[in-house]
Amino acid sequence: MNNLMAILGSGIATFALILPSLILMILISKMFMKYMNTPTVRSIFAGLRPAVVGLLIAAALLLMTPENFGTISQPWQFWISIFLFVATFVGTKFVGINPIKMILFAGFAGLILL
Repeated sequence: MNNLMAILGSGIATFALILPSLILMILISKMFMKYMNTPTVRSIFAGLRPAVVGLLIAAALLLMTPENFGTISQPWQFWISIFLFVATFVGTKFVGINPIKMILFAGFAGLILL
């Protein structure tokens, strides 16, 4: 009975954590759909593009640690990480596989291989 209550409590807590963000995103997306063709919104998104690229690069640099890529004593982890990166890049860019699917595939492969 305690396990069932723990699972129920964690489900409710997760839902309560996600619900405000979900409601805000739905409201923002409705407003975005209404005003997406205005010059102001277009210029805002044009200005945000470099910031998003910078945030992605910063996140990638923060994740480039020996724990994520292996150490000198375990070079095979580094080469598996490089292979997964190249496979995900090629699958997304040239084959046309959905990026979310590629991330899930690479995560699953990383769990199996590492």
